[in-house]
Amino acid sequence: MPKRINDTGLRRQRILKSARKVFLEKGFHGATIDDIAIEEGVVRGTILHYYKSKKLLMEAVLEDNDKEWEPLMTELINRREIDVRERIDKIFALCEVCFVNEKEESGEPLEQKEEVRFFRDQMRLRNYCRQTEGLTALLEEGVETGEFTIENPGLQAASAMFAVFGITGIDISEEELRIQLQTVKEQLLQSCKYKPKIL
Repeated sequence: MPKRINDTGLRRQRILKSARKVFLEKGFHGATIDDIAIEEGVVRGTILHYYKSKKLLMEAVLEDNDKEWEPLMTELINRREIDVRERIDKIFALCEVCFVNEKEESGEPLEQKEEVRFFRDQMRLRNYCRQTEGLTALLEEGVETGEFTIENPGLQAASAMFAVFGITGIDISEEELRIQLQTVKEQLLQSCKYKPKIL
């Protein structure tokens, strides 16, 4: 018999975790409320009590995913005592962690899990938008401090993050991912005419 949880917030979090796992295994269209209930160890009605439809549940999972990364991005952007270049390095490291975590949760290469591509792309797209905003802010700061010479920081950030989005959408090893992310980052810095600070 499933353990009763009286804490509404805890129950919601557990349902989101179970739903995310099921969506990553079966995709949005392949997953059912019953699958999520089985994963969570509750009856279907419990899931529907908290989330009235599968669509609303998926939206909540995507929002929850944003909450995981948004504080990290905000903290990176606001750490002005750290060099802009170093914070850009950390954003690219964050991209790598996002990708590796999603790959581990789904458990199989993308090509073997075509039915989950929609859900994964939704997660990646939200991360792309969030990280583009963060990278734009850092590039603008770099222009202000004289570290970068850029005509359009937003365009440079969007181009770099679009490349990251593409890289993380294919099945490659963690080592290949690291190499590709490093290449994108170096191209970004070259296009921004990065000038290291002279102490």
